[in-house]
Amino acid sequence: MPVKNMISSKIPVCITMIILLLGLTFQSHCQDNKYDPKGNPDKWNFNITPFLILPWVNGKVQSEMLSQDFGIDPSDFVNSLNGTFMINTELSKGKFFVAPSYIYLHNEVAKILWTSQNGNQTITAEPSMQKHILELIAGMRFRLGTKFMLDPYIGFRYTMYHLFGSIQGIANTNEFDENVDFWDPVLGFKAHLYLHPRIPIELKADIGGFGVGSKLTWSTWFNIGYSVSPTVDLLVGFAALSNQYESETASGRTYGMTSLTYGISIGARFFIPSRAKDPGVFKKFSKKD
Repeated sequence: MPVKNMISSKIPVCITMIILLLGLTFQSHCQDNKYDPKGNPDKWNFNITPFLILPWVNGKVQSEMLSQDFGIDPSDFVNSLNGTFMINTELSKGKFFVAPSYIYLHNEVAKILWTSQNGNQTITAEPSMQKHILELIAGMRFRLGTKFMLDPYIGFRYTMYHLFGSIQGIANTNEFDENVDFWDPVLGFKAHLYLHPRIPIELKADIGGFGVGSKLTWSTWFNIGYSVSPTVDLLVGFAALSNQYESETASGRTYGMTSLTYGISIGARFFIPSRAKDPGVFKKFSKKD
């Protein structure tokens, strides 16, 4: 076959391949420009949300030493918070997601543990408690229509609290410094509602413990927000976390912690990579602008 004819016969094939390639590129570009509030589900997406919590707290905590050496029952040491911070992250693709999170709480309060009948003698504790909570959950994301997602999940919650301070007694002062930690299995769900693509509404609830680590733990949050850009959502809501942990000293006395922390949460969620710059959602990306 002459070279000219061979070249001529390949031209339609080359043109067809070019058209197909351009078509696929255009299709991919269109898909990338389609806004999804969680990011393109066909790609890996990561988001991170630091929260500041304006909290209230109540509950009781007991030092192992106070219970063992002084026979003092649990007291409401955790009724004053010095600081609370929470950070959530999520990595997702398609129906799969994994979400680590961390919570820090710091309590400090002076507590009169015992008073003599005439009121002249007291035993006073000045304890501080730092609580570190690490959670790791993973689950499946079900897209039930264009406006609702349901994420059932399982995971674990690790809690470590550091109780330290001093006991000012009748004759002397004693120092105490204790660490307690435990692991809890948890199961729960997250629900996401988007009445408008730029207004996320989310609910999270779980329960765990079941005697494995603590007797019972549960948490919940409800957030509503606004997507200020394809990269950032601002959120405000309500969050609550409860722990019921109990153990025994060598003499058989009980010590542990029961606490409920709840309050207003304010946060900002950052998406990596950025979500699509869909002009149908963000008007500033329209061509006329």
